[in-house]
Amino acid sequence: MSDRLTVLYDADCGICTHTARLLVRLDSRRQLNLVPLQSANLPGQPSFDALSDALHAVDTRGRWTVGAAATLEIARRLRMLRPLTSLARLPFAMAALDVGYRTVADHRQQLSRVLGLQVCKVPSR
Repeated sequence: MSDRLTVLYDADCGICTHTARLLVRLDSRRQLNLVPLQSANLPGQPSFDALSDALHAVDTRGRWTVGAAATLEIARRLRMLRPLTSLARLPFAMAALDVGYRTVADHRQQLSRVLGLQVCKVPSR
């Protein structure tokens, strides 16, 4: 797959930065361009508030994905994670992934603290 994906992550979030570092290690074919949302300036970019609320990714055609859908776009580009995309095709799987993603995103401060990572500076919901 030659369609690179730009992934905007929250550099003020422990889980987000830890995940970004992990993705860089998994990305042996250089399919991802990880950019802190705090310094992003891309065409069609959503507002900072929207970017702070959920993971956003944009492909080379300018198509944006958000949350669990963005996670699957990342998985499609990484061999080790690609099997997850097959699971997403199961009935109700996307709904479950959306709920799971939202749960993690909404509690990332607490999760960062429990995991001993830098605590998010994004206010809790």
